[in-house]
Formats: sequence, structure tokens, C-alpha cells
Amino acid sequence: MAGNYANLPSAVTGLSSSRGVMGFYSGWWPGLVGKIPSYALTWTIFQQLKLARDKMSDRPANNIENAVMGCIASGATVCIMIPMDTIKTRLVTQASGKAVEGVLYKGIIDCAIRVAREEGMGTFYRGLPPRLVSVMPMIGIQFGVYEFMKKVMLQRQELPPPVKRRGKQ
Repeated sequence: MAGNYANLPSAVTGLSSSRGVMGFYSGWWPGLVGKIPSYALTWTIFQQLKLARDKMSDRPANNIENAVMGCIASGATVCIMIPMDTIKTRLVTQASGKAVEGVLYKGIIDCAIRVAREEGMGTFYRGLPPRLVSVMPMIGIQFGVYEFMKKVMLQRQELPPPVKRRGKQ
């Protein structure tokens, strides 16, 4: 809740005294509604990119290719999911007490309809460039490392167990 509190301790005490324990969960539902499909979509797009890439090449994807496919998957997901992120942000910030009187949204659907009608569809994509710049490299690295570690772990399973040697004890 940027701009409302000077620091974390004042935010914790202020929020707990003004809204109680439930104040810490404002925006939880819209956040969850956005995150779960977002992660599922990113993984689905990544897997589809891997399948398409594998049809074009007879060798396994290298770490850089996996990272690039992760960047593409996350970029596509951000473009699809950013309207939900905008709605979540609107709902969370209205709970902070900074909302203008009469602008309070009743929920996810009310917020989506009103933003589209009153401000236009472009409003949902206003933060797209910085979001892409922050998310794509992070998720690209995540997928590159994930696929690398998956190969390492699979190779470890293929190794024969170490031979126990009898000797001096």
C-alpha cells in the first residue's frame, strides 16, 4: 500500500488497527484469480513451444533455447493476463483508503466493466511495457535453470549406484 505508510512496521500496525486481520488479505481473491491461471498458462505455452521446437530439431533444446522459450511464454502470458492484474491493483488500492469517493468497485466484474466503459480498453494495457521488461527475463531464467536442473537430476538417476568397497575399517 505504497504512499499510505512510512515503512513496514507502521503499515502492519496501521493496517491491523484500521482493518483487523482481514486487512492483510484485501486483494487476496483477485490476486489468486490472476496468479493461478497465469502460472498454468505460462507452463502450457512453454511446453507447446518445446514441442514445436522439438519437431524442428533432432537434438534437445539447450539452456539458452529453454530460457528464450521461457521469455516468450511469459511475454505471451503477460499480454493475456495483464487486464486481470490491472483489476487486482484497482481493487487492492481502493481498499487502502486512497480511493476517491464514489469510485469504489463492488468486485472483479464490476471493476472490469467500469474500467472498460469509463476509461477504455487501453487502460488495461497501460503498464504492459514495464511488466514485460520485468517478467520476461526473470521467467526466462527460471525455465532455463529448471530445464538444466531437470537434465542434471535425470542423469543422476541413470548412474549406477556406487560400489561399496571392503577394506580397512
